[in-house]
Amino acid sequence: MRTLVIGDIHGNLRALKQVFERADFDPAGDRLISLGDVYDGHPHSAGCVEELLKVKDFVLCMGNHDMHALNWMREGRVNPSPGEEWDEDDLVSIVESYRRPDGALDEGLIQRHAGFLERALPYYIDAGGRLYVHAGIDWEYPVYAQPDKSVYYYDRKTYAEHAVQHEHRGTKFPFRDVFIGHTKTLEDRPDGKPVRRANLWNVDTGAGSYGKLTIMNVETFEYWQSDWGAELRTGEKELSI
Repeated sequence: MRTLVIGDIHGNLRALKQVFERADFDPAGDRLISLGDVYDGHPHSAGCVEELLKVKDFVLCMGNHDMHALNWMREGRVNPSPGEEWDEDDLVSIVESYRRPDGALDEGLIQRHAGFLERALPYYIDAGGRLYVHAGIDWEYPVYAQPDKSVYYYDRKTYAEHAVQHEHRGTKFPFRDVFIGHTKTLEDRPDGKPVRRANLWNVDTGAGSYGKLTIMNVETFEYWQSDWGAELRTGEKELSI
């Protein structure tokens, strides 16, 4: 059995199917850990969840866009964190992915997927001592005792500051490895590859925009990627409420 970690999917069903095929992923035998943000971006969020539900051994670390999707499912609106601007238009790709051919929302599917999201974890530590979290943590506190729980979903400092400091000092985070998403690597790696700093891997390679989706073997660090997001958007309908 392999353990693989996958970066931010953002509704990109074509990319998800591509990386599964290219990694020769076995949904019955391989383990998959998602770093979150399955939702929003490309117009197939619901389809991505259906694909992930086929995986027998699956762990979801909650992402901020997944939280917004769950808020919509349960409350009919988005509840962004302070300083984060969201409005009705930001729900377009999420809502439209649940439309039936007759135009009505598939309420049964919405409720089933709400259950999928409610099983998500804020972070995950595997038996090998690897930490998986969507965004990061405040490293002044233990991972389980964060004073502000939103840090799991919104942090940028783990990648932009702490990982850089460890890399320059030749030190490491207090885990075997750390895997994160949330902050796209495209500015650092325009070629669309994941970034390693010290013992941290950022595998959000921009599948929600024009980048690629990445799936990686956590033992060997071998990874497989989809085509560029800009290419995969060809033929996708423009969405609007």
